[in-house]
Amino acid sequence: MITLEKINELCQLYDRKEVLIADDETMTWNQYQSRVEKGIVWMLKQNMISGDNTRALIISENTWKVFVLFSCLTTCKIPYSGIDYSMDDDKKMKVIKNSGAKIVFYSKKYMPVSKIIEKFPQVKFVDIDDIEFHKKLKLENFHRYHFNKQEISGFSFSSGTTGVPKCIYRKIAFDNVRLPQLTDLYGFNADDNFLVTMPFYHVSVIGWVKLTLVNGGRVILSDFTSAMDMVEKIHKYAVTTTLMTPPVLKKVVDRAELDQTLSKSLRFIMVGGKNFPTILKARAIKLFGPILNEYYGSSETGINTLADSYDMLKYPESSGKCMDGSFVVILNENMKPVRINEIGRIAINSYQNAAGYLDSDMSKVMVDGKEYIITADKGYINDEGYIFVVQRIIFGNQTTLNVFDLENKLRMIKYVDDLVILQEPNQKINITLAVQELSNLQLKLVDDMVRSLLNQYNLDFSTTYVSNIEYSMSGKVKYFNYKEENHG
Repeated sequence: MITLEKINELCQLYDRKEVLIADDETMTWNQYQSRVEKGIVWMLKQNMISGDNTRALIISENTWKVFVLFSCLTTCKIPYSGIDYSMDDDKKMKVIKNSGAKIVFYSKKYMPVSKIIEKFPQVKFVDIDDIEFHKKLKLENFHRYHFNKQEISGFSFSSGTTGVPKCIYRKIAFDNVRLPQLTDLYGFNADDNFLVTMPFYHVSVIGWVKLTLVNGGRVILSDFTSAMDMVEKIHKYAVTTTLMTPPVLKKVVDRAELDQTLSKSLRFIMVGGKNFPTILKARAIKLFGPILNEYYGSSETGINTLADSYDMLKYPESSGKCMDGSFVVILNENMKPVRINEIGRIAINSYQNAAGYLDSDMSKVMVDGKEYIITADKGYINDEGYIFVVQRIIFGNQTTLNVFDLENKLRMIKYVDDLVILQEPNQKINITLAVQELSNLQLKLVDDMVRSLLNQYNLDFSTTYVSNIEYSMSGKVKYFNYKEENHG
């Protein structure tokens, strides 16, 4: 989030203008400035800001207090990250251990259980409600206080949908390059109202919130589990910009089509974090107009390719072209670049690339003198430079099947709302399809069409029908739930 120094600068311009709207609080820039300062003074008085290797974790839903806390920590040069509060306790303990955090802030709703607190006697656990954001606190020479630069500039976590989230760290911050780049590209400004539709523990949403703030815009928190709440807030607060995962966008599109309501204020929707189905792209562009954008990247590599609505109409299955400062190569099994249009492993070189994992080794390769991070995705690049992601490597699957193309074709079958394709270690393709409530005859017709399509691929496959596909709150499929041994 932005520092107190930046907030002070923006306060000179916006002062009493609203900076944040939550269900229980509306905050102006002036109040934001005051609360960040008071929060820092409180932490100093509690001796929380000392040592060169302090790191912090936050276990909390999105609230105005977390928003303020992020700026307190950023100002104090304390690397921090939210964590998925829906994880089980064993995963939380592994994440705390792997991060090396010395402070864990939590909300009352997600207070760690006693076994977690007892497991880490060296860690300070702090109830966010205890931070005195309102109390008048004074500290002599506060504005001249020097905060030590940490060994790492920041850290975050991978999605953890196939195991324990990996702890990703960076030694060099890239905001001074990326924020002006995206501002120029998309015209973010002080009139923007940005709707938050993801939990703050997801690193990508922090980046877009920061982009809104440095340009003087307003941030609106939503209940991203409720399509109704998101659509209502888009209208109520004249939302202009937002970041959504494909599952969240689908909820919003479904609701907006049902209500037959269109927002005239929306001018920019960025979508990422998961494969973006072509049928959803078409529906969203038809509903909102050519304001849809897509990025491809990862927590490890940042934002690396960009596509606008016209790119989507030209090449619906593409994730666009490389943004300035990012380079993509496609590698074969020997980690050598392949030809145009040939499928291989995607590797990325970018100024946004992470330094590594705190808890394990990161796969990297040198290509033409540049260091690339090897992603968990396969894809290809066409002769115009468009990148096509064809599948994610899950549980070590090695097929070169264009999984996402197959998914797009299956989604064209009537009554198929969503699906997951997962390759088992025995090479069998397990396909779980979410369908609407159907009669036995309708379900048989759907299954006949599914099998007819799949038989064209000469695959050993199985199909399972469910009412919905399960996603994490950051928009990732919960793959463990769809492994063959977990079915039923």
